[in-house]
Amino acid sequence: MAQAAPVLLLLFLLLMGSQGKVLKKKYEEGQTLRVSCGYNPWRAEKSWKTWCKVRKDGKMCDRLITRNSIFTEQLCNPQASLEDDTYTGIITITMSNLRVKDSGIYWCGIYDPVSDTTDILRTIRLEVSPGTTSKTTKHSQITTDSPLTTSAIPLGTSRPSHSSIFSSSPVIQVLCGLIVTKGLVFTALVVWLGRYRSCCKGRSHSELSQDQNDLK
Repeated sequence: MAQAAPVLLLLFLLLMGSQGKVLKKKYEEGQTLRVSCGYNPWRAEKSWKTWCKVRKDGKMCDRLITRNSIFTEQLCNPQASLEDDTYTGIITITMSNLRVKDSGIYWCGIYDPVSDTTDILRTIRLEVSPGTTSKTTKHSQITTDSPLTTSAIPLGTSRPSHSSIFSSSPVIQVLCGLIVTKGLVFTALVVWLGRYRSCCKGRSHSELSQDQNDLK
């Protein structure tokens, strides 16, 4: 324990030296934030440690998770988790599945439930941007779907009905009328010729019979 004390003291001093600075973290949606802050384990071992998000006015901080060495109080964000190593005095914060709305300023600190105040150990400015993976996926879906939508237009307009063709072309109507008229005339001629031939055959047969009678 005596040998570990200088190491712990050095680690504590390093963490305390960085607490006055704002730590900036940039992530994309879906990624995980991990950040650490240190405290004096001999003074605040059994105290409540908290992770909270500062409001826009900068005066209030909404606690997301608070815990001590025995209990854990998960308040309003299941994404957040807090690990407290009371031996080294290091608090490790994890926020998974980050979203754009998670962007903002956070405090890692020691919470006093009696006075409802937080002793700030570290300030983190988190910036979450939209993920590039979702943009690429949407772009590929748009490029693959667009040929299908454009090809549907000529398919719907390239099949006109026969009735629309005949009704919309006067030349075709005239040609059809001429064909029907010629057909009727041709039929009438065939019928007339048939009757004429039958009449001629009947007449020649009667004349032949009369000539034979005259010869007798």
